[in-house]
Amino acid sequence: MSATQHRSETITSETITAKNVDLSNCDREQIHIPGAIQPHGALLTVAESGLVVLQASVNCAAVLGVAHDRLIGQPLGCVFGEAGARQLGDRLAHENLGDGPVHVLRAALPAGDCDVFAHRSAGVLILEVELPPHGTTPLLDLYSQLRATISRLQSTRTLQSFFDLAVSQIRHFTGFERVMAYKFLEDGSGHVIAESKLATLEPYLGLHYPASDIPQPARRMFALSPLRHLPNVDYAPVALAPEMQPATGEPVDMSHSILRSVSIMYQVYLQNMGVKATMVMPLMKEGQLWGLISCVHHSSPRHVAYEARMASEFLAHMLSLMMAAKEDAESFAYRLRMKAILDGMMQSLDARADLHMGLAGGNSSAGIDAYIESGGAAVVTEEQVTCVGATPTDPELRALVTWLASSTELVQATDRLPELYPPAAGFTAVAAGLLAVRLSKRRPEFVIWFRPEQAKTVVWAGNPVKPEERDETDGMLRLRPRGSFALWQESVAGRSRPWASFEVAAAADLRWAIVEVILARAEQTELLNRELTETNAELDSFAYVASHDLKEPLRGISHMVTFLKRSSGDKLDQQEQGQLATIVKLTRRMDELIDSLLHFSRLGRAELPMSDCDVEVVLNEALLALRPRIEEANALIRRPRPLPWVTGNAIRLRELLTNLISNAAKFNDKPERWVEIGWVEGDVPAFYVRDNGIGIAERDRDAIFDIFRRLHGRDSFGGGTGAGLTIARKAAERHGGRMWAESVEGEGTTLWFTLDAAPIRSEPS
Repeated sequence: MSATQHRSETITSETITAKNVDLSNCDREQIHIPGAIQPHGALLTVAESGLVVLQASVNCAAVLGVAHDRLIGQPLGCVFGEAGARQLGDRLAHENLGDGPVHVLRAALPAGDCDVFAHRSAGVLILEVELPPHGTTPLLDLYSQLRATISRLQSTRTLQSFFDLAVSQIRHFTGFERVMAYKFLEDGSGHVIAESKLATLEPYLGLHYPASDIPQPARRMFALSPLRHLPNVDYAPVALAPEMQPATGEPVDMSHSILRSVSIMYQVYLQNMGVKATMVMPLMKEGQLWGLISCVHHSSPRHVAYEARMASEFLAHMLSLMMAAKEDAESFAYRLRMKAILDGMMQSLDARADLHMGLAGGNSSAGIDAYIESGGAAVVTEEQVTCVGATPTDPELRALVTWLASSTELVQATDRLPELYPPAAGFTAVAAGLLAVRLSKRRPEFVIWFRPEQAKTVVWAGNPVKPEERDETDGMLRLRPRGSFALWQESVAGRSRPWASFEVAAAADLRWAIVEVILARAEQTELLNRELTETNAELDSFAYVASHDLKEPLRGISHMVTFLKRSSGDKLDQQEQGQLATIVKLTRRMDELIDSLLHFSRLGRAELPMSDCDVEVVLNEALLALRPRIEEANALIRRPRPLPWVTGNAIRLRELLTNLISNAAKFNDKPERWVEIGWVEGDVPAFYVRDNGIGIAERDRDAIFDIFRRLHGRDSFGGGTGAGLTIARKAAERHGGRMWAESVEGEGTTLWFTLDAAPIRSEPS
């Protein structure tokens, strides 16, 4: 084990400060408890009860005119006088001191007029006395300039012009030689997006900085404090005495302190940049640190007066508020277009049953590829893949969807897909970035947008991987800020243009819109099914009553014609005898039709008891009943393998097979006729009756199931009522299945039917 590793293990439980920060723990440095301040002011910690001094910075003699060791345990009157102490006490009693430093007093002290700031921290008051710089700007002038600046910022048309004006005005307020707007990217690195500077200075505009330049502790401090000022980068820290709070034995929390000493790493970093003074203000968006306004002075230290700092702080706060509106305004036209496309897709989806056609768009409507800016998009369901634009191949999409489905997230977005899904390295040209929305929680169905790799060269201010350097003073391995800021380039591969937050929200909106359309369609389907069920019941009832009631008058007609024929005898001529025979034939046919209709209506109305039945036995019974017809047709029966056991109604199954086999034997004009009965296994097992007969034209394959529908003459192929296939299909549907035809005209027909999705058994359960 190396010395560095050993030290890393032994200090993991220690407080990490400038005294022991190194390569293993720099991201945990406790910069809010430095135990020291900057020298342009003095700091006191004071007990709220009695306003007695608990701690004092060791430079109190130079700033306050009283040595720090003489202040400990004394009331504030020994610093500000009795009148000043009373005035200060009144202000402290009426101010909200929990949100950061408040200017509470301008006091006349031996070092001159000083500004006094106060805030509360961990049960004590922190008073900071700051020596003002010389040559401050009158407050009224600052107010006028600030008001004019805000008005000009509001009138800017783009986010870039907004920031260009902002950095220019802050530089004017503060006198810094360089002011930059710095935006944090998703990976934590930073980008200088606007800059105002002296003409003689090297430009930083467009430079990128690695995330490690501003570690997380520093970012937390920036987010907490509206302004951080370091008048002299080369300062020597001033310690507090005593080092720990007497009441708690803990270091004082200086998170909000104006004078707080900065991290040693930050100080060396600035020195390497050739910076003598800085001032930094956070830019916040929706409660998160979005970026920074960074002011630097290169030629000399620079102390900015309180009034100018407050004007800059207020302006930075206004920038945070206005920045979001400017970003929204820039994307407004895009978002408006997305809403119009979404409405169009939902209208298309509402009018079409097919999800893929509804979302893909067409000549007259925009689809998902136009909805969110991308290189290509895809709709992937279990049954189908529909792609528009540049996308991965179908097999690649299927594999990608399997990976996406392993997550419980309904919306997933990334601009670096290969880092999360390594197989994507093979298709970064079309899909380095991905935005996916899951349509169903139960099934792997997605709408996915893709963005291609955006090969770009990022200009960094130095090497983003900071080297380790040995500290010459104590031999520790430090993570030093860079000593050289020569530009170097890093090619960023495998990444796309990032997805904006409103684009991710738009993907979620599409999902909910699709769900609403599907739910509305389901409600409509349920209503139609209910109405159809009621209508079918009424039709079945009507058919039953009508067919039953028609039997009696038809029977009367038949009896009367028979009686007339017998009683008339030889009195009728041959033509009249033929007419009577025709009436008898028509009444017989009408009786057959009514019987078929009555049978069909009973099949739909009657209860259908189910039990285990051997379809092989049922087939034998059907063939036995059909033997005379089969022999008359001279048809060969083929049975490739035994039919299985199923759960069904044996009577209706025998009737179903009888009708199918009878038709197969009858509608055949071949010299050698055959009929084959079999079944195939699958998720839903299917039975079939196949023949080598006359076949069915494609246009008639649905019509053959209509009741009383005959495709041939009344007496062709042995006649019939045209109800057999209708009754057979009804029997299959009563078993929870369906029936359909496959045929080649002139060569033969196969009639398929299923019963249900239950497993088929080889023997009874």
